[in-house]
Amino acid sequence: MIQNISDHLAGKRVLVTGASGFLGFAVVRRLLSQQAIVTALSRSLGRLSEIPGGGFEFAQCDLSNARESVRTMAAFEPEILIHFAAHPDARESFSHAEKCIQANTLTTLNALEAFRLSSGKLFIYGDSCKVYGNCDMPYCEALPAQPISAYAIAKSAGWQLCELYSRIHELQTVSIRPTMIYGPRQSFNLISFVVDSVLDGKSEIVLDGGSQTRDPLYVDDAVAAFLSAAVLGPDLSGRVVNIGGGNERSVIEITELVLEVMDADLKVVEAPGRTRPTEMKRSYCDNKESLRMLGWEPRVSLREGLTRTIQYLVESRSRTLHLSSQAAGA
Repeated sequence: MIQNISDHLAGKRVLVTGASGFLGFAVVRRLLSQQAIVTALSRSLGRLSEIPGGGFEFAQCDLSNARESVRTMAAFEPEILIHFAAHPDARESFSHAEKCIQANTLTTLNALEAFRLSSGKLFIYGDSCKVYGNCDMPYCEALPAQPISAYAIAKSAGWQLCELYSRIHELQTVSIRPTMIYGPRQSFNLISFVVDSVLDGKSEIVLDGGSQTRDPLYVDDAVAAFLSAAVLGPDLSGRVVNIGGGNERSVIEITELVLEVMDADLKVVEAPGRTRPTEMKRSYCDNKESLRMLGWEPRVSLREGLTRTIQYLVESRSRTLHLSSQAAGA
């Protein structure tokens, strides 16, 4: 792990797209703690309102609008851009595929062009291991992209556009491909589904599948990798860096571990027939390449990360119920 990142990022002008999202918000907070000069770009303030005292410039911008994107970046002139703006993965449909192409490919093109015109230097692409589809494990840079979903196709195309801009405009571009990121403030996923099932008093949990594997990566570790890339990116231009928790577990094993941490005794039912046709069968990164390229490896164990996440989800549910009861009694 790089020591004294603040020595390298202090005073750097960094723009984060998708800044109100789960990972974008976490990266903005960490950049501020490293004394970087930060612009948080998003269509809405969202989570960013939780940052006490601000300390960043908020740029409300829709990256699907090319002119608006150019105008926004020209005003800030970032040296480094960390690109997270994207439409999330979901069940396949024409509407979902259309949104993925719009939000994950076209907006990447607009961000690249606007960044180039603002004389930006380093473009860090928030990629996804889903571009590999059902390739062999563990993930490595040499694996070919074999996307099996609209989301993954769009993300793969986004990185190809980054490579194109690197070739024709000599823009420095780096792809960071994480496995499943989780942690406090996360969006709905397997972990929150299990926690909600316990808190809602369910007697059993039915999984879509169960044997497929995932490699959960705690959000603080993911953020550290992106900040390392912000420092070392110029030496890694054109490279793909895969990052993961380094701990391949089946979906049913992750579910049972969440229940164990919560001291809950719910029946877990596997439903292989409900597995999506675009579901990846395995996901795992051993982080050998990330250690070599970024000096990075995960530090938070799966049990510790789940404990922190569950505590946050339980407390968040409690706060919501308290506020609801206050409103009802008003």
